[in-house]
Amino acid sequence: MYDENQLYDCKNDNDEKGGTNYQKLKLFPIDCGIFLLLSPVTFCISIRIIQQFLKDFKLFGGPGDVIFIITATNGIQSIVQFSTALYVLITDQAPIDIFCDITGIATSIVFVISNLNIFIFAAYPLALVYNSLESTVKFIRIFNYSFTTIIVIIILLGFAVNNDIISLTLNGMCAISATNSKIWDFIIATVYLFVFLLFATMSIIYVFTFKKLVPKMSSIRQLRGQYLRYYQKFITFSLIMKFFLGIFSAINLLNCYRFQKAYLLPSETLQNFTQAVCILGQVIFITRDPILISKFKHTQTSNSQQNLDSSNDTKPVEISMQQFNILEQLQKEMKKTQVISMLAGIQLLKRQKQEQIIYYKDLVINDEQPETEESSQGDLSELIEVTLQPFIPEEVEECLVVNMNNELVKTLLPENQNIQVFQMKCILYAPKIFNYFVTLDNIDIEDSFDVYKNLVKIEQFTGPDGGKSGEFFFFSHNNQLILKTMRQSEVSTYKKRLLNFAIYQANNPSSLLNKIYGMYTFERSENSESKVHFLIMKNLSLGIPRNQILRTYDLKGSEYDREVLSKKIESDLSKLTLKDLDFFKIEQQIWVEKDNIQKLNQNLIKDSDFLEKQKLIDYSLLIMIIDWKAQQQILMKHFDDQKINIIPSIKEEGIYYHIGIIDYLQQWNVNKSLERKTKKIIKMNLQLDTSAQEPNRYGKRFKEKLINRILPL
Repeated sequence: MYDENQLYDCKNDNDEKGGTNYQKLKLFPIDCGIFLLLSPVTFCISIRIIQQFLKDFKLFGGPGDVIFIITATNGIQSIVQFSTALYVLITDQAPIDIFCDITGIATSIVFVISNLNIFIFAAYPLALVYNSLESTVKFIRIFNYSFTTIIVIIILLGFAVNNDIISLTLNGMCAISATNSKIWDFIIATVYLFVFLLFATMSIIYVFTFKKLVPKMSSIRQLRGQYLRYYQKFITFSLIMKFFLGIFSAINLLNCYRFQKAYLLPSETLQNFTQAVCILGQVIFITRDPILISKFKHTQTSNSQQNLDSSNDTKPVEISMQQFNILEQLQKEMKKTQVISMLAGIQLLKRQKQEQIIYYKDLVINDEQPETEESSQGDLSELIEVTLQPFIPEEVEECLVVNMNNELVKTLLPENQNIQVFQMKCILYAPKIFNYFVTLDNIDIEDSFDVYKNLVKIEQFTGPDGGKSGEFFFFSHNNQLILKTMRQSEVSTYKKRLLNFAIYQANNPSSLLNKIYGMYTFERSENSESKVHFLIMKNLSLGIPRNQILRTYDLKGSEYDREVLSKKIESDLSKLTLKDLDFFKIEQQIWVEKDNIQKLNQNLIKDSDFLEKQKLIDYSLLIMIIDWKAQQQILMKHFDDQKINIIPSIKEEGIYYHIGIIDYLQQWNVNKSLERKTKKIIKMNLQLDTSAQEPNRYGKRFKEKLINRILPL
C-alpha cells in the first residue's frame, strides 16, 4: 500500500488534475476506513448538540455562540471526510471536478472558522476575570458573523477568479492548495505554524491568568474547578491534536519536495487519522461542557417522565440559563464576592484613624491615564463668594489605605466571620474632605454598607446596570446610599476638581448637585491592573419603595435621541427612565409653588454655571415624581435636611418632586468631539442638537432649553 509508486512529486508542475501524478494523492484504503468509521459518529454527536441549541436559544449566550460554531464546523468536516472516502472507494480515483470544488470550498471555510473559534473560546475566561463577559459576548457575536461572511466571500471570489486554487492536498483531501508552487506552500506552512504558536501561547497564558485571578474561595471553588477541568482538557486536547497535525503536515510537505521516501507515506494516514480524532474528540468534549450537561440531563429526565406529567395541568418548569451556564454562574459569584469585598473595604477604611492618612503620591500604584493639557481643573472665580473655607489643598492629595484579606476582615469585622473577600489594596481618597460632608449630612456609611445587613441585596445583585459604559449601581440595604463604579477618566476628572467641588458645595447648601460621600479605588493583590473605582452618593429617592416612584426622568436639554416612549411597548411608566421629549409630552413643566420655582431655577442655573466653569458636560437633571401619601412619617424625617431636593406638587396632594443633578464627571475631550461630529455626519445634519457639546454650549442649552422651560419664571 505504501510504496514508491504512491509518492507524489511536488516539483512536477506539468501534471494536470486527473493525471497520473495527481492520482497519487488519492486516499489510502486505510484512510477511507478511518473516515467511514469515525465521521458518522462525529456527525451524529454534532447533530445532537445542534439540536439542543435549536431547542433552547438561551444556550447561544456566551460562550454558546462559539461552541455552536465549533460543533457545526466539525459536523460539516465529518460530512466532507465521509463523502470523500465514499467517492474514492466507489470510483477508485482521487476527487476531481465539481465534487472536489464543493468539498474543497467547504473544507477551507471550515478550517479557518473552526480554528478561529477555538482560539476565541480560549479567551473567554479572561473576559470573565476582567468582568467584561457581557461585552465580550456581543463583540464575539458580531466578529464571528462578520468574519465568517468575509471568509466565505473571499474564498468564493477566489474560486470564481481562479478555480485552480481548489485541488487535492498532500493528505488526499480537497482544499485551497498550492502543491505546484514552492513559495506558496512555504507561506501556507509558515502561516499555520504562526497560528498554532499564537494559539498555544495565548491559551497557556489564559489558563494561568484564570487560575491566578479566580481565587480558590469556598463560594466559587466548585464552580472554578468544574469549569477549569473542562476548559483545560478541551484546550489541551485541541493543542495536542493541532500540534500533531502540524508535524504530519510538515513531514508530508518535506517528503513531497525533498525526501521522496515511501516509508514516510504513513504520515498522510496519520494526518487524516489525527484530523478525524480531533473533530470527534472536540464534539465529545463539548457534550461534557458544564454549560450543556445539565441541559442534556434535563431533556432525558423530561422525556422519561413525559407520560407521568401529561396528566397534570401544570406549567412546565423553565430552566434558567443561570442554572447550567457555569461560566455565567462563575462570573456572578465573582461579582458578588467583589461587592462583598467593596463593602468590607468601606467598613475597614471607616475604622481607620486619622493618623493613618498618607499622601496618594507615596502609594505604589499606576494611574491608567496620565494628565494632559486638556485635563483642566476648572475654577471658582466670579462664581461664588467663599465665606466658608474648611479645606486646604493638601487634603485633596491625602488618602487612607487598607491591605484587605480574609484574616483582617475576621479580626476587625467579627460580626462578618463567614464572608470571604478578595485580597485587595483599598484606597479612600481625600478622607477629611469627604468626612466633612458625611458628618454635615449625618450620613452613616458604615451602617448603610454593613456587609451582613446587605447580604440579601448582594444575593439579588445581577451585575452591570449602569448604562452603555457597563458600570453598575449597588443600593445599600436601607436604600439611602448608592455605590456606583467609575471609569479611570472620571476618577482623574473628579480628583482634579475635588477642592473646587468641596468649596462650592460647602458654601452652597442649596446646591442640587447630587453629593458624593466618598471615592475609592480597590486593587486586586494578584494583579495590579485589575482595579475597580467607585463612589458613594446619595439616593435621591431616599429609600422609598419602588412601587411609589411614579415616573423617573433623565433630562439633558437635548432633543436628539431623547425619547423613550416611542421605542418602548412597556405601558408601566414607573419601570422606565424617561427622557426630555417624554417629559414635555407628559408633564410640560414642574408644578410647584412660585417661590419654589424661583429657588429651583436660581440654584440650578448656579450649579450649571459651576459645572461649565469646571469644563464638564453630559450631566443630567434627574427628576423623580414620587407618591409619599403612604409614607408621610418617613418623609418628615428627611424633609428638614432635604427641602431643596424634595418639593411638593401643587397639582396633587402627597406627590413630591425629587430633583438633583447627576453624572457630572464627564469632561469635554477629543472622544466627545468625535462623537458629536460622527452623529452629525450619520444624520447628514450639521445643525443636529446632539447630547455631547462643548462646556459653554452644553451649559447654555441646559439653562435655556431645560431649566427655564421646566421652571418658567
